[in-house]
Amino acid sequence: MTQVQDALRNMTAEGVDMGSWLLNATVDPIPYLAELKKTVERLESTIDNTFVPRQRRDPEQVWDKWRETNYRFKTLDSVDIRTLCVSSKTAMRTPLIDALQDDSEALTSFRTLCGFVKAYFDQWRSMENPEKVEGLIHRMLRRGMIVRKSRVLDSWRRSTFLFSPQADKRIGEIVAREHRPLKDVCSDYFIDTAAPLAGAAYQQAAILTTAALIARQGTISEADALKELKWISENLLTTALTPDAFRATIGKLILSRLPDTLPLFQTALVDLIHADERLGDPRLPFSAPNWRAMPSGAKERFLAWLAKETLQFFFNTLVPKNDENRRRAEFWMDYAKKQGKIKDFQVAVSDEDIPKIRASRAQMIPAYSSIYGGRTSAFLMIFEGYGIDYVVIEFSETGNAAYIYTRNVFEATGVSLRSQSFHRRDDLLRMDDAQDRIIHRDSTYERWERKARTKLAELGIRP
Repeated sequence: MTQVQDALRNMTAEGVDMGSWLLNATVDPIPYLAELKKTVERLESTIDNTFVPRQRRDPEQVWDKWRETNYRFKTLDSVDIRTLCVSSKTAMRTPLIDALQDDSEALTSFRTLCGFVKAYFDQWRSMENPEKVEGLIHRMLRRGMIVRKSRVLDSWRRSTFLFSPQADKRIGEIVAREHRPLKDVCSDYFIDTAAPLAGAAYQQAAILTTAALIARQGTISEADALKELKWISENLLTTALTPDAFRATIGKLILSRLPDTLPLFQTALVDLIHADERLGDPRLPFSAPNWRAMPSGAKERFLAWLAKETLQFFFNTLVPKNDENRRRAEFWMDYAKKQGKIKDFQVAVSDEDIPKIRASRAQMIPAYSSIYGGRTSAFLMIFEGYGIDYVVIEFSETGNAAYIYTRNVFEATGVSLRSQSFHRRDDLLRMDDAQDRIIHRDSTYERWERKARTKLAELGIRP
């Protein structure tokens, strides 16, 4: 304020004729323009996104007008050319690429080149002759082609792999190696995360990160494996990953040795799969199609884990805690731990036990049927014996024997494992139809577990 007042006093004292001064003074604009140019360049060098000029004309209308001239480039004015070069609709079309090969002057504009590159990312390698487009971009990024300091150009010049068939894999490798979110890596290269290139890189990152984890399966600790699975789940197995890529990634984890050697890792993986609608419980009709394209053996392996987790849930949540029930849980867990022993299973829950499920803090709540005609809940299992499938039913309440039926006899009354409801006595406790029963009572000379294993072994069922 003091400087302004001093200047006004000087002007008044000297009697400056402002009108004549403004009319007669000669002003050299070059220093001012040079300083303005430096300011613009300095500002553009700090931007975190590409400048794409606003389209003042409809690209399709411009294209139609150009087509009528048999694609003669000289018939277009500068605005028309820029419109075609920055529009994702027209920028990658073959006539324009051919014209730019002969006359790339339009792409020497920083903003026009940014729009052209964005259109390339938006249609990554899906256009005709992508090699021509990539060669054109490489040529424009050479030093001296665009006289402009720019962080965008510097990034692209250092990373010319972005304009190649390996771009998605290279970006995926960076995500996997540095454990950085894809959006941050794409931001470094000024790629919109909605662009197809980003989507392809996302899938590559999931595949490569999972492969790196599996490569350490003989040496990694359980804590580190869980930490890695958590990072993969939160950053790569999100809804942005396509269902096919998600299933391919999960399939590799299922078939690795990690779940067998690291129990907590297996539990976390089961919870993850069970909760994701891209896979889910393979026993359920709406989830079964998700598993059809999975690698051979993955579904059977997961079902074995799910049976074990569900059996544990049944005994932890619905069965009274006492020594007798602990022994029952341990007995059936020996069978559940072996892949393929329990071919299928179902939980049937009584009305009295539903509050226990709702109060449970378990991360995985299995799908269940209802049971009526009594207070007890049941766990139904299918085993394969000597060429025959058997249904074995354990109950939650102490004092109930485990019933064994051949599958065809069990289903003869119209029920199946997928039935929505069961009557306790009419469907599950059919004494006359049962093949046998397991009584959970020790004799004078023998524990009930040993007798039960012998009985099941005679049917061809072994842990």
